[in-house]
Amino acid sequence: MMRRFFMHNRVLSSSKGRVKNQSDFKWYDTSVPCRTACPADTDIPSYLEAIHKKDYKKAYSINLEDNVFPEILGRVCSRPCEDACRHSKDGNGESVAICFSKRAAGDFKKNKIKLKNYSPKTNKKIAIIGSGVAGLACARELHRYGHDIEIFEKHKTAGGMLNQGIPVFRLPRDIIQKEIEQILSLGIKINFRSPIDTYDELKYLARNYDAVVLAMGTLNANKINDEFSECNQVEDGLDFLLRTNEYNSKFVGSNVVVIGGGYTSMDCARTALRLGAKSVKTFYRRTRGDLVILPGELDELKKEQGSMKFNARPKKLIFTKDKLVKIEMIKTIIDKKGKLKDIKESEFNIKTDHIILAIGQTQNYEAIDGLENYRGKLKTSITSHHLIKNIFSAGDYALGASTLIEAIAHAKETADRVDKHLMNRILKTNSIEIKDVASTNRNLKMNYIPLTSMSTLEPSRRKNYKEVELGYKKNEATKEASRCYLCHYKFEINNNLCVLCDECLLVKPVDHCIVEIEKTQETVDGDFDYQRINPKKTKGIYHGRLLIDHKKCIRCGECEKACPTGAITIQKIEKVHHATT
Repeated sequence: MMRRFFMHNRVLSSSKGRVKNQSDFKWYDTSVPCRTACPADTDIPSYLEAIHKKDYKKAYSINLEDNVFPEILGRVCSRPCEDACRHSKDGNGESVAICFSKRAAGDFKKNKIKLKNYSPKTNKKIAIIGSGVAGLACARELHRYGHDIEIFEKHKTAGGMLNQGIPVFRLPRDIIQKEIEQILSLGIKINFRSPIDTYDELKYLARNYDAVVLAMGTLNANKINDEFSECNQVEDGLDFLLRTNEYNSKFVGSNVVVIGGGYTSMDCARTALRLGAKSVKTFYRRTRGDLVILPGELDELKKEQGSMKFNARPKKLIFTKDKLVKIEMIKTIIDKKGKLKDIKESEFNIKTDHIILAIGQTQNYEAIDGLENYRGKLKTSITSHHLIKNIFSAGDYALGASTLIEAIAHAKETADRVDKHLMNRILKTNSIEIKDVASTNRNLKMNYIPLTSMSTLEPSRRKNYKEVELGYKKNEATKEASRCYLCHYKFEINNNLCVLCDECLLVKPVDHCIVEIEKTQETVDGDFDYQRINPKKTKGIYHGRLLIDHKKCIRCGECEKACPTGAITIQKIEKVHHATT
């Protein structure tokens, strides 16, 4: 047999150690799509691997470092990682239950965890306005930079929408309190019932602190028109949730209509049912595919005897003797250009005595309205994180209404910018760490394990606000975590050792995870692509070489086990953060 000699062109810039080439980061980003999709850059495969090994403390620590609120997000995260999960691609089944697994890390860890600071004390004082997830995340990170932090909160408790907006049956209050206390116990001072409502108050803080961070969220509810705003039986969704969650108000109508198609609409509808409403109907002007809610939440609403109708919007209110008795709706359609339009003469009436509007919310600008072009500056701060002089923005106050994980990610970036502004330094950097390993500890059978469903409370037992989702048991958590492909491992073929025996091709479990190629080429975004062999055009018998496609490989190890010449190597590739003073 003629011997082939190829240069062993590694897909990473080094065979071991830490590297910082842009191409190495690109390889990681395309190989680990779940982490890339997470706004907070959570090291998802590493914590799933830890759960599979029953190291819950390590799994929780990874989440605590990256997304600040592991147990909270394990219940209410919007889960962009699961949409990106490679397990749902190529006919391999359903995405890994990443969110529920994160919750398990918190449920089963035993000891408290304290993260290391990035820097010693700096003697800089920073004021943060708002103690929602963005304010608290920013506070924790700035404390780790060595700064003294003081939070100003308008309400009686910390947590923002965690307490005021998310119902107890989705997020128990002891979980919120535990993870907030974990932050405040670092030595962060918080002042309750201390709103900063005016520009003069903001200027005072800016004069007396080295930096000020605005993290007041989006508390101004969107309106329909004056008719709806002036009716006492029409209530904004945020107001409804605030009074029921924070102030234990029990009032609800008999026939409730909820308007909206997001997280708030679901929370309002399910809360109204628990308060004793006889009928709860939710209407959304667009299609089911446009809903922005948690997976499975619509099914839970139906189990609780609520309903949701699509392609309909409110048109006007109907009164009898000045009392709301009905709402007139009109059917809608989305045209070929994607625009929403009313269907002529499609009006219909729904009996109601209580309407809850969950149609979005925006920022309150009163604290910054003295700034010239304050709306423009706030919009620019989405990317700059900086408003003016020593004033910064974080989370939804910059972004507009977003998700918890997006707000946390933005707040962490704001903390980085504030520290750089105050100290003229960049302490945190990233690198790619490459290590040789013998195995991923995965096998092909793991690819066929079905999704582990979450146990839920029986609908008949949900009137008492008990948590609906019951969490995984330990064996369920390890089983679900074992489904992860561990995409931070790299399988690679050394074609100088390959003898084209085809053993790896015979055992490959996924189409095109191993391919015969003529050449590779770098793509415009820094990743690599390949040109496959064309049997009719490529000359020679031993013309090509084999390549393991990192975007298709499920890290099962079958090819490495089958290779008779040891041509296939396995390495663990991790993106790691460093903080040096």
